[in-house]
Amino acid sequence: MKWSNGMARILIASFGLTPHNMRLMPWRTVLEVADGLRVKGHTVTVLSIADKGRPPIEAPERGIFTIQRQRAVDMRQKLLALAGRSGFDVMFIPVSWSRNRLMRDLLAEFDGIRIAYMPGSVFELGQLLPLLGKMPLRSLLPYLAQATFPSPLLRRSLTDLGVGAVITNSDYSRDHLARRIAQPVVTIAPGRDPVISQPEGGSKSARLHAEAPYFLFMGPPLAIRGVFVLLDAYLKVANDPDMPPLLCLFRSDAHLDMPKLKSMIEQRWSNDKLHFVWDSLEPSALQSHIEHAMAIVMPFLVVPSEIPLAVYEAAGMGKTVITTRPHGTGDFVSKFGETVKVGNVSALASALLRTARAARNGPSSGNGKALTAHEGLETWQATADRWEMLAIEMGVHAK
Repeated sequence: MKWSNGMARILIASFGLTPHNMRLMPWRTVLEVADGLRVKGHTVTVLSIADKGRPPIEAPERGIFTIQRQRAVDMRQKLLALAGRSGFDVMFIPVSWSRNRLMRDLLAEFDGIRIAYMPGSVFELGQLLPLLGKMPLRSLLPYLAQATFPSPLLRRSLTDLGVGAVITNSDYSRDHLARRIAQPVVTIAPGRDPVISQPEGGSKSARLHAEAPYFLFMGPPLAIRGVFVLLDAYLKVANDPDMPPLLCLFRSDAHLDMPKLKSMIEQRWSNDKLHFVWDSLEPSALQSHIEHAMAIVMPFLVVPSEIPLAVYEAAGMGKTVITTRPHGTGDFVSKFGETVKVGNVSALASALLRTARAARNGPSSGNGKALTAHEGLETWQATADRWEMLAIEMGVHAK
């Protein structure tokens, strides 16, 4: 490995990084790891490959550049111009299943260590087929394509790409991917943010949108997030005297027709204990709502990035989380919360009622197991250090 004075020239490639998703997974991991590697003195280029019509991102001060998707030879010329004569010592490449050939052609003229990383989870067909009819087919198709992608083709594409190892977010994905490919697979989980114990402006002065304590859902009102399953489940047990309100803070993503969704949801689901907020909240207000929640409910049908950082944040604030299994999120939450089968309305309703009754009868000091689970997570810098160490180990073995 061609380290210069212990420093390396590093490329981290990604698909679809935009100014709007920089704090979302998996792009958050890419940017945090890049920043952590720069702290160690490495020169890091973050490359986003954007489809036509997607807003590009250019932040040269952070080494972030975009190449629009086009002919591989044209993309390669632009990357060569970015890399300069020195090229790259290490390249971290996303496992994109159907796009591995594109990455192979793009990096054809670059020597150096190549390590792949899984942006999300590994999906099995048996987990996805029950979701037909529960979410739009166009949203489910990418995961169905991954689940049915032949293992021999995946092994061949990673070998042709020159990948020496693969990073996954969780042991769950590591174990499932290791059965499909020849390369070693290593778990390096996302890092955790420091928890702000007192939100800006003071948590007690923040206006809450429901009477605390309440169950809290956060995110866009999309089927993939399990919100419609949640609303069906909640109505099954809403009239139980132990049930607190359900507060849904619906993030208004730019591509959503929020008026249409608002009309549909408010007509279909109605109860005095249901509270909907249709405007995105400032981070301090959002954290204040987490602080006053009985539990955070995230019943994903599919977790695209496998580890939503909101789960980490909730654990760090001592909150019980109710989510779905399997995958990395379910494995993490099982240490301190409730996990139910994906899309199972009755099981989710039972978990809500069980959590409510336990909270009514138990201490109000928070979920100590959640705090312990959060304390066991690594910082973002430690995550970057582990990416670096893997590259160093690959370089040693390559000699």
